[in-house]
Amino acid sequence: MTADRALNLLNHAPLFAGAHSGDLAPLAQLGTFGDYKRGEHLFREGEGVERLHLVSRGSVRVYRLGRSGTRELTLHIEGPRQLVAGIAAFQSQAVYPAHAEALETPTEILTLPVQAVRDTVFETPALAQAVIAYFARRQSELLRRIDQLVFTELGGRLAAYLLEQAQPTHDLPTNSELAALLGTVPELVSRKLGEFYRLGLIHMERRRVRVLDAAELARLAEG
Repeated sequence: MTADRALNLLNHAPLFAGAHSGDLAPLAQLGTFGDYKRGEHLFREGEGVERLHLVSRGSVRVYRLGRSGTRELTLHIEGPRQLVAGIAAFQSQAVYPAHAEALETPTEILTLPVQAVRDTVFETPALAQAVIAYFARRQSELLRRIDQLVFTELGGRLAAYLLEQAQPTHDLPTNSELAALLGTVPELVSRKLGEFYRLGLIHMERRRVRVLDAAELARLAEG
């Protein structure tokens, strides 16, 4: 049953898009599932890479800490069928470049032994092609995120996030988590959310938000 579930997840993972199920079956046999609670770490920055992590259920935040150890920057959030910090798995004697923690309880993760993944991918042209295409897409996404953080005002970044996540409604993460995702501090996130609420762009009840004026949010997001 575990192998069947693992194969189904691998077949639908963007990492292996276009690959043949038969090529993935040997990896599925090696997979194990594990549950994580909110805030529990899959791994920490600097640890050696021994397993490949694929989200089955829930979500995972990948983040870096500033030199002081207090400021966080969320690099990305991975949901079901997404790989977590996967590029490190294809580097020899690699260490994880960031921390990864579960955002929901439970978050279910499929893990695979990294050396077996490397060997299978490198020896199977269809898998190698799929993996290369996946990492090319992720590089483009990372460049877009860097552009947002560097060249877009906080209001635009928050508007873009709300449009992506909050339709029709969405439970916001904490202001600290949202600040880490948007590259700012919690106080400014709270202030900007309050501004959007007073302007009638969103409705908020506790941490649940609903977009009321998508057109204006889109204008802000475009700068």
